[in-house]
Amino acid sequence: MIVLVRFFPATLLALNGLLYGLLSVMFVIEPLRWFANLSIELQDPVGYTELRTTYIGLMSSLAFFSLVAAWHRPYRWPGLLLMAVSYAALAMTRFWGIVVEGRSTDFFVQLLSVEIISCGLALLAMFVQRRFDAHQHLG
Repeated sequence: MIVLVRFFPATLLALNGLLYGLLSVMFVIEPLRWFANLSIELQDPVGYTELRTTYIGLMSSLAFFSLVAAWHRPYRWPGLLLMAVSYAALAMTRFWGIVVEGRSTDFFVQLLSVEIISCGLALLAMFVQRRFDAHQHLG
């Protein structure tokens, strides 16, 4: 059990980094397909450049930092905090669009579920990391 607890935060960050990295690659390879999956249709193709910049730029940055945080202990807490805050922000914004504005698809509801679960896992990993760090200082 202690092994699971010890490696949970780093493993979560590594998986998060790999997921964001994969999503970044998918937006590079087939951006129009993925924007269509998100119900994004622009009148001017120049807008796709901006969306690519935002999606690929931010996702690849999150992927990189999550992987750094997974492998370098001093960055683990900030990585988990960033993960928790970013998923919470994504979930709150998506929730607003679904519930308040009434704009939703089944895919958006699935994304909201994933974002809420990911935020919860990040918060759990933060708790585990704090407990492990405190135990390390005592022992």
